[in-house]
Amino acid sequence: MPNAKKIPMREVRERTDLTSRQIRYYDQLNLIFPERTSGNQRLFSEDDIKRLLKIKELIKQGYAIDKIREKIKPPLSKNKSIKENKTYTEPMKEEKYFRGDRLNSLYPVSDRSTLIRKLDARKKDKKKEEESN
Repeated sequence: MPNAKKIPMREVRERTDLTSRQIRYYDQLNLIFPERTSGNQRLFSEDDIKRLLKIKELIKQGYAIDKIREKIKPPLSKNKSIKENKTYTEPMKEEKYFRGDRLNSLYPVSDRSTLIRKLDARKKDKKKEEESN
């Protein structure tokens, strides 16, 4: 499985020539989506490394983080690659599915893209609720 998230931070640093701090920063900005072990260590996939190299290249070209975020959309789930996901900016058809889910725990999050979608759906619901009141 080429997209399995099994690559530790040490190897990612060596392969991308980025610092741990830079990698954590891109993770905080939701530009990459590593999984977490039970000990909260980040584990990366080959796709994550490709994204980091693309981010590094775009920064070198002078792009700001906001522009980089526009250029590289996050994957919808850990099973879909960015290339397969051409409709990310369109409204998600499965939004209603996430609204019924209860979020019992947020930490550690192994599939952050799904969590982000769930939270976005809930924000939309709250906003509609407030507008109707």
